[in-house]
This record gives sequence, structure tokens and C-alpha cells, in this order.
Amino acid sequence: MRYITEKEKSCGSIRYFCVYVGGSPMTCYVLRGRKGDMLIDTGIPLIYKRLIEYINPYDIRYILLTHAHTDHDGNTARIWKELNAEIFLGERDRELVGHFERQPVKATSSRYRVRNIQQNVCGRMRMFSSAPYTPDILLGNDRNILREYGFDAELIPLPGHTLGSVGVFSEGVLYCGDAFTAIWGKPDITPHAVAPAAMARSLKSILELSPEWLATGHGLPVKMSEARLVIRKYLLMHRHQLK
Repeated sequence: MRYITEKEKSCGSIRYFCVYVGGSPMTCYVLRGRKGDMLIDTGIPLIYKRLIEYINPYDIRYILLTHAHTDHDGNTARIWKELNAEIFLGERDRELVGHFERQPVKATSSRYRVRNIQQNVCGRMRMFSSAPYTPDILLGNDRNILREYGFDAELIPLPGHTLGSVGVFSEGVLYCGDAFTAIWGKPDITPHAVAPAAMARSLKSILELSPEWLATGHGLPVKMSEARLVIRKYLLMHRHQLK
């Protein structure tokens, strides 16, 4: 298991912890705030020790989950117990905590159909379920809610990959979870979505927002200049979903 942080490879001013498990990367982020710092996503239990070592220098008082899939919220209960940090989660993902089957995913492209079957089967297995936790703050459409907690950041609803997926926009960076991905080492469309049409609309919102960086949930952050053509091509092929 290897990992990369901003100390090894700088991506603007983004603070990130990207760990490769079986060759597949998952990435967590830290956002500094005036009233304490925020950890964005918590990864799977296997990375817990390394993640704690990474966030130790920070004053983590908040955990924001881009969505409630186990590769993003798998350490949430444990870190909450360790740090007593408040948990932010999209309101429509509350039902998803520990219950993947409540929002089965669909393939975003025909080439992911087999992978999608595997995703739904594995997602229902107890071994892939996160330990239960209770969100302290449920996120809806209030884009300014994070400012109340001391962050120069805007909440960006990004439904599609899950119904309650959210992103955080701060200083030119969109922390977007699985609304977009770099899981294969390059900008790409996420293979799965609960609601593909909603995901397409979220991708359109990302184009309109036009951040400098996309800090994805899998892989190193990517520049929007490299992601823009990928998103436009996908939306052109799926333009019926935008109607």
C-alpha cells in the first residue's frame, strides 16, 4: 500500500492524502478553517492508521462526506470517536449510511456494465459496509452553510453518483467526490451513478462553475483544463439527459 501527499507532488495549494489499495487510489482532503479544520472523506478502514498520521498536524473538528459509499465514509465512525468531529452529509444520503442497496448504481457507459454488476453485488455485502454513524449536519441547498463554520467555501450540490452527493468549492478548487474521477490516472467520467441524468446535470454545473482544479475522490487532483474536454464529450453523447 503506497500513498502520495502534497509533499511528494504539489497540486496547487491542495492538501491531499491519496492511497493506493490494490492499485486503486482513494483520496481524502483537508480544508483549513478559522474555527478548526475539515477532513473531506475518510476512506476505508484499511487506510485508517496512515490517514490518522496524515491529519495529526491539523485541528480536525469537522468531517464532510461527499457521499455515503464505504470507500468514502468507511473510517467516519472511528475518526468521530477519536476526534469528536462533527459530521456533514448530504441529506439525501442519510438513508445510504451502511445500506448500499438503498441506492443501487447504474453504469454510466456500456463498457462498465459488468463492473456495475460487481459494484452492486459487493456493495450489498456486510464486509463492504461502513460502521454506523449519525451525521450532525445534513446538507441541502444552502450553499453558504460552510461559511457559518469558518470556511471560505461554498457547498455545491452534485447529485447523481448518489442522490445526496455534494462538493465543496474553495479557492478555485472543487472537492467533487465521485462526481468526476481520476481513478485511472487521468480525467474520466465516474463509472457508476444512482441517477445518470442527475449526474450529467451535475457535470454541466461543474463546467459552468469552471474551477481551476477538480479534487476527485479517486486519484490525484486534476486541472479543469484537462477535464473540460472529457466532460463536454460525455455531455454531447448524453445530451438527452440534460433535457
